[in-house]
Amino acid sequence: MGRILVVALCVAAVVSGASGSAGAAPSLKQVVAQRLHARWVSQGARAWLKPPRASSGVAHASAASVALGTNVDAADPNEDLVAGQSETAIDGTTAGRVMVAWNDATGFAVLAANRLLASITGVGYSDDGGRSFTDLVGLRNPNPDQQWSGDPAVVAIDNGAHFIVGSLYLPSLDSCSDGRPAQLTIAVEVLTPTASGVAMGKPVVVSPAGNVCSLVGNNPAANVAFLDKDFLAWDQTSRTLAVSFTRFFISGAHSGQGAINLARAHVPQNAGSLTSADFRTTLVWPEERNDENEGAYVTLAPGGDAYVAWERNLDTNLFNGDPRIYEHLALVPADANAPLAGGKGHPVVVTKGQVNASPVGGVRSLGSVAIAGYNRGTGNDFPRIAWNRAAGRVEVAWNDASLHPLGDIWLRSYSARLRTPSPIVRVNDDSDFTLHFLPALSVRSNGHICTSWYDRRRFGPDSAHTDYFGECRAALGTQGADFRITTGATDWTNTSSVITPNFGDYTDNTSTGTTTYYTWSDGRLGVPQPFTDHH
Repeated sequence: MGRILVVALCVAAVVSGASGSAGAAPSLKQVVAQRLHARWVSQGARAWLKPPRASSGVAHASAASVALGTNVDAADPNEDLVAGQSETAIDGTTAGRVMVAWNDATGFAVLAANRLLASITGVGYSDDGGRSFTDLVGLRNPNPDQQWSGDPAVVAIDNGAHFIVGSLYLPSLDSCSDGRPAQLTIAVEVLTPTASGVAMGKPVVVSPAGNVCSLVGNNPAANVAFLDKDFLAWDQTSRTLAVSFTRFFISGAHSGQGAINLARAHVPQNAGSLTSADFRTTLVWPEERNDENEGAYVTLAPGGDAYVAWERNLDTNLFNGDPRIYEHLALVPADANAPLAGGKGHPVVVTKGQVNASPVGGVRSLGSVAIAGYNRGTGNDFPRIAWNRAAGRVEVAWNDASLHPLGDIWLRSYSARLRTPSPIVRVNDDSDFTLHFLPALSVRSNGHICTSWYDRRRFGPDSAHTDYFGECRAALGTQGADFRITTGATDWTNTSSVITPNFGDYTDNTSTGTTTYYTWSDGRLGVPQPFTDHH
């Protein structure tokens, strides 16, 4: 173990661009960090800018194929060279095929970006309904100038004949030294289950971000950007793949506070032939001078209409004179290249009418709260979104601190054209000031709405012991009984991790038929691992 720690320390120093010589030219990462105006960026973006460093306190789990009751680890901890596997995503099928993806700090200990071990996006696959998983190590990447860099999302297409994994796809250590361009972008990869395992495709960039290498020279390009916080949605009816993300400009005449984007592609019947040319990008919400926009999530209605939700004024609420955040929602029809509702001219504020909200829908944020055991410090209020096919409506879930400083989970529904909002309802059935944080959301085929989140009700407001809870309700206004998903709690103050945030900045669940699969970061092995369960 000591040898691994020394390697990780040396690699972290190289990746971070550290130099002992006075007057050395700034590295690419230092240049990007100086130009990135956004105060809040994702775990993957933070890790690329400042890779984690191992320390003598890091513990390494030794067991493989771990299950704690019905909770199953999607990763093989014996393959982890660096402790920090969190920020999880999941999708599954009625055929019992399930794929999970997560941020994997092992990728920082591998210099050659085109090795599977260098993928900071970890992947696990199950063909038995989530009862066991095969750790696929990472995503394939033949390009030595780019590296899979975490913040994953997963969709199953064609009932699991293929899975598509999306992730940050950022410059590697070798970029900008060989005269070729590199981008701070997002890519997807098609994975195909076979009789002998899973066949991997190649990275497909979903939206251009400009040549970041130009920033190191004397003639920077005007619209270089850092694309962040991707999420995927799939519509089988129209074969539409949607990717939502934030575009942080780092050159040119921009504020750099984040523009919300949507990229959509029609996936060919031969999914492996998907290319970058199949994607078109839509501006959902432009960047602003004083308010940061981040945390965009997308869902698709049959036919390809896209609904995008995000958090506005994230982190900027701490210094710009407006102390509240806003949950926003927009509709971009399948045949449109601009929002029909929820765009800049006609905003749809999901939190308008919330208890203790301002008249325009501003609410108190968990981004203003230091969460015990959460090594990022303050939280976020990212909304989650799901199309309810049975009801013909779109559902939105989020956490905010309107009633309690450590948050509650809230839910609201909108008609297909966003003209008829429901009342806002609280999902968690307790009201005890304990933490309720990072919800995920999906809808079963019978219209039941399933939400899940981190929860500390069993231990009190002043504890870092954390469970993962869920609730499934038959309809928006019908309260369901909360249930505990984890078979035991994690004490996040005593969990060793080199990655920040240690339990991620999102969780995930997905419903297929009347089964819901859940995934979260769990620290009961002493280090964060991507655990799963289903109900």
